[in-house]
Amino acid sequence: MPDENESVSDKGGEQDQTGITRSEHAKLRFGQDRPIAQVVNDIQRAGQKDVFVQTDDCRFVVRGPRGREHVIEMHGEHVTSVRRSEAAHQARLQEGTIRTATAEEFQKLKGLIQ
Repeated sequence: MPDENESVSDKGGEQDQTGITRSEHAKLRFGQDRPIAQVVNDIQRAGQKDVFVQTDDCRFVVRGPRGREHVIEMHGEHVTSVRRSEAAHQARLQEGTIRTATAEEFQKLKGLIQ
């Protein structure tokens, strides 16, 4: 299991041992106090109730501890990570910006990490 400080690949498009790659945007945000390094741990620990899908672009949103949210493409590229309050998260659900992931989508996300 990866260490909490272990980051995903910085090789842009090449998958590392976790199966998750980091986008150029995520690389940029890594140095800006964003919770980028926790993406793999948060995916591993996520239950189905922690996984959502953005309705406009079908990207995964994984909600981790302390308001961390990671945005991941369906093919496994880590787009970005942010900190979002529970109220802001709930507002996104109510507005329909995100929806709860289906069981099939949840399994697809889990299948991205090895």
